[in-house]
Amino acid sequence: MNLVIRRAQPSDIDVCAAITYEAFKGISDRHQFPNTDFPTLEFSTEIIDFLIESPLFFDTVAESSGAVVGCGFMDERNPVRGIGPVGVDRTFQGRGTGREIMKALLERGQDAVGIRLVQESFNMASLSLYASLGFEVKEPFVLMQGKFRSQPQYGFEVRQMTREDVGECAALCEKLCGCDRTSEIEHALNDFSPFVACKQGQIVAYTCAVSALGHSIAQTEADMQALLLGAAAYSSEELVSFHLPLRYASLFRWCLQEGLRAIKPMAVMAVGEYRPPEGCWFPSFVY
Repeated sequence: MNLVIRRAQPSDIDVCAAITYEAFKGISDRHQFPNTDFPTLEFSTEIIDFLIESPLFFDTVAESSGAVVGCGFMDERNPVRGIGPVGVDRTFQGRGTGREIMKALLERGQDAVGIRLVQESFNMASLSLYASLGFEVKEPFVLMQGKFRSQPQYGFEVRQMTREDVGECAALCEKLCGCDRTSEIEHALNDFSPFVACKQGQIVAYTCAVSALGHSIAQTEADMQALLLGAAAYSSEELVSFHLPLRYASLFRWCLQEGLRAIKPMAVMAVGEYRPPEGCWFPSFVY
């Protein structure tokens, strides 16, 4: 099999969207988990369109005999890079295509201080591939989904994030996670519905999106609870969805008591520099 790895082009959007949707659906179906990452072809097309058109993401495709058979993306908005999604046509899975895509992404990010990705823990094939390429599991977590039973808490002001909040949110991220995610926060203002939780006039927590698309950070678990309840009260969505690291055992139990369900096991994997976040941190679908 002769593979050609090249940069993606706008003309590749539809085929990459279809490959990504079918790849994630196939893995989920085989393991009897819901395909929450790319639930429809339309949603996959929307995400892949954004990734290929944005100059802040590095995109690559694998071709065989002139046909696109795989694709992969790297988030370059922050000093620490994030890989994902990576998808391979079902007929080319298990034949080295995913490895070649990953090697191209790692070569692109070789000068970054670190590279991270989110892996579905039930997928033994991707776990083995990433481990063989040098990635290590750093943070097990679960995808939580549901509707909170409780109302927003007193003592906190939860409101939509404004541009004036970006600096304070970025400083909170730098303090608790040791990395600069200013660009990601600014992007959330344009494309998502980010929120902040304030106590005594200071931001103690923020979320780029009450979904797996954005990360969330809080000084304490209590601050995160207030943020989640307040942001959910604003949302028109019937269900909230986010990634919950299992080290926050009491917060996990609180979510279960609130009526949320653990949907599937996942993990953050990393190469290079990795500082375990302090405070309370929820990763996005990339990291």
